[in-house]
Amino acid sequence: MSKKSNVWQFFSKTSDTVATCCLCKRDYSRKGRGTTCLRNHLKSKHRAEFRQLSEDVQALVKKEVTEQLPSQIEVNLLQKIAADPLETGNEDQLYARCDEHLAQIFLNHSFDLLESSGFVNFVKVLHSGYAIKTRSYYENILCQDIHKRVHTRVKLKLDLLDAVSLSSSLRWANNDGLLSFTCFGISSDFQAQRFTLKCTALNYEDADRVAYCIQDLISGLELPKEKVHCIIRDEATVLAGAPPDCCVSRLQMCVRFALQDNQMLQNLIAKCKQIVDQFASSPLAHEHLKFIQDMRLKQEQCSILDESPIKWNSAFKMMGRVLKLKDALMLYAEEYSLVEMYADEWLDMDLCMKLMQPVEEIIKMWSQPSTTASSVIPLVAALRDSLEADLHNFVPSVTICSFCRKLLEELELKFSHINTDIKYLVATYLDPRYKQAFFNEREEQLVTNKVLQQLGSSQSDGVGQPLLQKVKISPTQIKIESKIDAILDNILAAGSGHNPAADGAHSQLKNLLYLYNSEPRIDRSMDPLVWWKTNLKFSPLFGIVRQFLSAPAASASNEALLRESAHLYGDMQAHLSAESVSKIVFIKSNSKV
Repeated sequence: MSKKSNVWQFFSKTSDTVATCCLCKRDYSRKGRGTTCLRNHLKSKHRAEFRQLSEDVQALVKKEVTEQLPSQIEVNLLQKIAADPLETGNEDQLYARCDEHLAQIFLNHSFDLLESSGFVNFVKVLHSGYAIKTRSYYENILCQDIHKRVHTRVKLKLDLLDAVSLSSSLRWANNDGLLSFTCFGISSDFQAQRFTLKCTALNYEDADRVAYCIQDLISGLELPKEKVHCIIRDEATVLAGAPPDCCVSRLQMCVRFALQDNQMLQNLIAKCKQIVDQFASSPLAHEHLKFIQDMRLKQEQCSILDESPIKWNSAFKMMGRVLKLKDALMLYAEEYSLVEMYADEWLDMDLCMKLMQPVEEIIKMWSQPSTTASSVIPLVAALRDSLEADLHNFVPSVTICSFCRKLLEELELKFSHINTDIKYLVATYLDPRYKQAFFNEREEQLVTNKVLQQLGSSQSDGVGQPLLQKVKISPTQIKIESKIDAILDNILAAGSGHNPAADGAHSQLKNLLYLYNSEPRIDRSMDPLVWWKTNLKFSPLFGIVRQFLSAPAASASNEALLRESAHLYGDMQAHLSAESVSKIVFIKSNSKV
């Protein structure tokens, strides 16, 4: 038999259920018709032959696998499922597990892998008795069995949350798109929860029916309306004619509109693009530029070419690379033809980079899934102060002052709603890092009325929690020294805030708010959820805290997931249905659930 295990070189088959050792002539029962008991006999009674058997298997792996193999993750997975059948006592159960684990490999690899002779040989060496099935077989395992289990787990997690916030996001890469709804919530033990509720794979033919796809996703969520705190939509999924709810989309719009209004800055960016295109079209020129950096300037080599031209800030990143290579480009221009840059243009580029640094910092902060709506008002205030300071400091450049002024106007216009939107006001107030530091008296009164209304209409379940610990937040949230950090610290240090709950009323609820207002604000590097979790005296507030701090600052981006799922879109062009791709991406996006 071609698929016969190597262990049979030391045993003879007496019957379907009995094998005889050729070394000691003993008979062994094979009730499961596997070979584990035979291996164990060799290991305990004939150790030299057992070592020989192990070496033979390793030699076969090196000899037969000649083509590219899966990544180390998939190799480990295959090795895990390649145990001897009799270790489970049931070959059918083992093969079912093998089928499922192998199906999961196609979350990260194309189904074309099944037709790779190197992969087929590798699986055969790991388990000679396992037969690889068809594409549709593994597709059914993913889209039926595994999808059903993941969907059930997501539903269970969703049922445990008292209130949730949703975000809709649509990302395109070439002709492929991914539309999804992400759920944000805070559990009863103040652990932040994030998982995907729905995914829909799109291609260029679906571009005209995106609005219908969004409506289908919303109607298919099966989520009680009273449980949904808010929905944050990005620019691609917002209703026609309406501004996006996503703060990242709004701030990017501010930058885009300010740039469109500044012809001088557009001309400067066009000049930078000419320089970059010249080196992109000539590898020899690009190598010579690197030679100048290395040999003549003794600088670390860096490329002038654009690696991510589709990002929102690609034009400014390009300008930054040109500015960084200023000395090398000037030396190159002495020998070869190159677009000429004037002194005032170099100054404009330098000031533009300084102007854009806080904007890029804030967008990066908001893009983190852990950043909540409580950061919107503070960061907008910090950016406003930064732009006003730049407007005063960058007087030597008319171009950048004009850009800064327009950016400030757009910021005031696009974010004017946050001073009246209750989800941002209450979220900021319930964040012990900020509280009332950014409010005027009218806003304080709005917040107080809303919180008292919520407290009066609902009761929260406060459970025993451990004592307060000074726990730092995750590394992605740890503050770094920057312009925005310095401005925020100055605002928080200067603003003492008011106590609107202490208006002479002595109700229990107002006293509770007064007590909260009297608590010192915590450091911005601390996790607000840890603070709430460890302050049991404020347990009546826990319900609204979990509700309002569940709202994200921005819609969850699918860029990474779309990039990692590119192989599925290739399969969709061949045979895989859009529905199957959507289910597989759903499994992949919830892999940590």
